[in-house]
Amino acid sequence: MNISDQNNTPHGAKLASLVITLVLLALGAAHDARADTTDTTAVRKVLFLGDSMTGWMAERLNAYGEINGFEVATIVWDGSTISKWADTDGLADIIAAENPDAIMVCLGMNEMFEPFPEKRLSTPVEKLVDAFGDTPFLWIGPPSWPGKDHGKIFNDWMASRLGEGNYFSSLELALPRQSKTNPHPSRQGIEEWIDKVVEWIPGNSNLKFTSLDRPADGKVSRGKTFVYKRMKDTL
Repeated sequence: MNISDQNNTPHGAKLASLVITLVLLALGAAHDARADTTDTTAVRKVLFLGDSMTGWMAERLNAYGEINGFEVATIVWDGSTISKWADTDGLADIIAAENPDAIMVCLGMNEMFEPFPEKRLSTPVEKLVDAFGDTPFLWIGPPSWPGKDHGKIFNDWMASRLGEGNYFSSLELALPRQSKTNPHPSRQGIEEWIDKVVEWIPGNSNLKFTSLDRPADGKVSRGKTFVYKRMKDTL
């Protein structure tokens, strides 16, 4: 009996069926193995909060999110300080409502001239970090104030207080500003700023993104949540 005749017997049919079943099981196991390697800690949602710098920064970050599989919820509180955020009753509710995988903060522009941060800012910073709970966070420090040489004391203290991987110092960045004396970066400056932060994240921060491919120059967008509060408003 040749091979062709053997495959036409009931025994041959059963053998062929068994082979097919084993192949399908092997393929399924391989698929499951790949699925099991998926990083469940990867960031899918960022809560970005802070002062007047935050809005444009979050829009640039959300452009990254659109091509890298995450979204950005934004809370801008114009003119706010670290102490003001620490004293608000609304922060815990915001975090609970958004349920982010990571928190990004841009605060300190209005406190970077503080000569005694340990004395005046320890409690507010601690309250904010406590509010973040177990959620990984990155605090983005303010850029330099044009024409002023202050800020090193504040930035050094913040980096030491928050720990390695949780603080990005922006003090040495040469960013285009809205005017020669304005600490606020221009649109282009904000884009360059966030691009620098994103470049720094993979090898230095505690935030885990599946990818951080760079969007086109000038690309910005807003996530589903974008809240703007004026200086006199409350959260």
